[in-house]
Amino acid sequence: MTMTHGGRAKLFSWFFGADHVLIENEDHLRHTFSVEEIFSILSCIQTEFARRWFPLANNVEKMYRRTERPGLGTTIHQMRPGDTLHAQGASYLGVVLEEIGILEWNGRPRGISWRLINHPGDLSTLRALLPKHASSPV
Repeated sequence: MTMTHGGRAKLFSWFFGADHVLIENEDHLRHTFSVEEIFSILSCIQTEFARRWFPLANNVEKMYRRTERPGLGTTIHQMRPGDTLHAQGASYLGVVLEEIGILEWNGRPRGISWRLINHPGDLSTLRALLPKHASSPV
């Protein structure tokens, strides 16, 4: 079992199968990210931030109004414009990417940020990292 960061932390589980990461939280809300989508997200993060810290940036209202600062949530939202629920999955995906050694968290429950410490380089490397670290069910 894994937990998101922040004051409203949620327990969740995740696993990798059929070329997708499936995340399910304690309220049974699900988020699904394909390996290709995750790789695209990481590539965008690398281009925009390199190894600098980037925020969670997944405030629903700000994403809807297009006033949210660049970060993980807004990167996801740009790939599926209008799908703020999917972009809210950034809270979970960021933690999954920490667990597999791709991101580093700043350790703050408020002002959550990460930095890219290990871009996988290609899809096959990303796939190889994912199955080894799936969490147990909620």
